[in-house]
Amino acid sequence: MFLCKTPVRIAFGGGGTDVEPYPSEYKGFVVNATINLYFRTIFSTREDKSIRIYSNENFSPYFFKNMEDLKLKDTNDDLIKAILYLTQPKMGMDIYLHGEPPKKAGLGASASLSDCLIAGIQNIQKKEIKKNQIAEMAFKVEDQILNNAGGRQDQYAALFGGFNAITFSGGSNVEVERLKLSDSFIKDLENRIILFYTGEPHTSGNMVKKQIDSYLEEKEESKKSLDRLKEIAFEMLDCLNSEDIEGLGNLLTEDWKKKTKFNPYITTDHMKDLNKIVMNNGGIGGRVCGAGGGGCIFWIVDPKKKGEIIEKLNKKSGHILDFKFENKGLAIQYL
Repeated sequence: MFLCKTPVRIAFGGGGTDVEPYPSEYKGFVVNATINLYFRTIFSTREDKSIRIYSNENFSPYFFKNMEDLKLKDTNDDLIKAILYLTQPKMGMDIYLHGEPPKKAGLGASASLSDCLIAGIQNIQKKEIKKNQIAEMAFKVEDQILNNAGGRQDQYAALFGGFNAITFSGGSNVEVERLKLSDSFIKDLENRIILFYTGEPHTSGNMVKKQIDSYLEEKEESKKSLDRLKEIAFEMLDCLNSEDIEGLGNLLTEDWKKKTKFNPYITTDHMKDLNKIVMNNGGIGGRVCGAGGGGCIFWIVDPKKKGEIIEKLNKKSGHILDFKFENKGLAIQYL
């Protein structure tokens, strides 16, 4: 019996440049960091060949007695079915799943869950754990089996953990660079960020599909937007390395504005209202998490005014997500 754990992430910049066909043609680049909201799964073997999955979000377990049970029917368990279909485990197992992140929050939760389950299934079958391979398997589940268009940053972030600059050169050609930031800077940044779940679930596949369609229909204009988003990500990397928090905050706002111009659907009226409250009361800069259209927003704020801002946000629909940065990524612990 063992525990498998993976975090979710917040993306600072470059999101969208990891979505094909852009990275194959021009290379994509993102900067992100993982936070301590986790998926935890406990795996144990069974004497028969059935697979039972118990989840804190469901009153009754998922039960699969054979591969015929894995037909996809557009239900909440399709992600789990797709993972089992891809991995084709040859042994029975019980899987106990506990998820902390809110659903459809723009934090890369589905990728983190996929990573967690795939790594656990690989481990219980005594297969070598290769992070890049698991990331690509998790990407295949969403992109090819479930036809949920997206990029690759979430899968890699959850596995590697920490602050990372990730370069995408097309397909599985992905390079992850761990940033070496001081503990004091990370703590300071952590204390100046507000992460807020709007209560509006986002649909990343729909948002990304709009991006892909726009890219193919208006390629030159869309390329310019993605080029600038990539430049902003490199500027954010410089801010992180030089410990320039205010500069980072300003770039978050520029990133959000650029993405909104590229796809106005990423920002809802509720999100606009929340952003106005923060920016009028000590906010430095912020952006939507993930593809937008709902989910989370995070801001960098004046630490002296953080309490006042939180008090105002608490009067609105949604809620604050308390978090700390984490640097472990995928972790496996035998019980």
